[in-house]
Amino acid sequence: MFSEELAKYDWEETTRQIQHKRPADVETALGKEHLTLDDFMALISPAAAAYLEPMAQLSRRYTQERF
Repeated sequence: MFSEELAKYDWEETTRQIQHKRPADVETALGKEHLTLDDFMALISPAAAAYLEPMAQLSRRYTQERF
């Protein structure tokens, strides 16, 4: 069940990890073809705010390629 899967995570630690991501982490994630959970945390972190336009461009490209 989904709630059991969610219970496996320490959300305070996850939040801490997200808050400590740096711009370099965001840039690394943006350069990858296949992302990890750690990359996802970088992309939703405050450090990613300065990268919204590059993320939007990648999203558009992926959408055009796949649909």
